[in-house]
Amino acid sequence: MPDDPTQLSRLLRLFRQAGAPSEDSTDRDGAFSYHAESHAAGLGIGLGAIATATGNYRYVGGLLAAAFGLNRGPTLSSSNITGDVRQEPHYFIGGLALGLVLGAVV
Repeated sequence: MPDDPTQLSRLLRLFRQAGAPSEDSTDRDGAFSYHAESHAAGLGIGLGAIATATGNYRYVGGLLAAAFGLNRGPTLSSSNITGDVRQEPHYFIGGLALGLVLGAVV
């Protein structure tokens, strides 16, 4: 029988580190080690799944443009999540690819 408190404490530590303000502020340096990585991937997965399920891809294009720094149309400068996508575009694109597949399957 696994030691539940140890597993729970590991999981809680992982969640706390994923919300860290920078990679330098955590002991772990790798995938999903701070908030920008987890936000960008989560947004990509969610957006991809919703876009495929509904057939509406216009927001995908807008956030891809934001990920690569294009500043056309309305600005989202007050949105921290857009900054996370710009900071970690590869996590967003990977999450988007996974979300598109999930949306097609579901």
